[in-house]
Amino acid sequence: MGLGASNLNNFRSKVVDVTWAAPGGAVDLGEVFGAAVAVSIGSGRTTGTINNAIIIDNDDKGKQLEFWFSDKQTAPAFGAASATPTVSTADALTIIGKIDSGATFTDFVNSQVATPAAFSPIAFSTENGGLYVAAILRGATTTFGTGNVVLRLHLTIEEG
Repeated sequence: MGLGASNLNNFRSKVVDVTWAAPGGAVDLGEVFGAAVAVSIGSGRTTGTINNAIIIDNDDKGKQLEFWFSDKQTAPAFGAASATPTVSTADALTIIGKIDSGATFTDFVNSQVATPAAFSPIAFSTENGGLYVAAILRGATTTFGTGNVVLRLHLTIEEG
């Protein structure tokens, strides 16, 4: 290695799928798509970054969604599905970042897929190896069927 260079051996990549069942009814613009979902990213104390995401809409609607991340040790309350978000001040203070699907999905006949615009990596540090993520509809009011939406996260894990 050259002068001033260092060798890092403690980083690893991980891909995690987070799945929401479609609500099976109408969801209005600005409403919660579903309850916050627990995401297992490690065991015990875990630190790292969310670097990339892909959204796969198997309900084939292709509507813009925001995904809000929290490193709270228990599930934060974002509000009920198909209702306006209601987040306490304490839960709001645990929010570590957001990924927006954008409005442009690619139609794969039975699914719609989006790759969000580039975003700054979302750093996380959690004592229990988990994060929580909630989804909010930003596209037009839509009646969802029984498919699901998958948020595929590409992570770099530094510890855990």
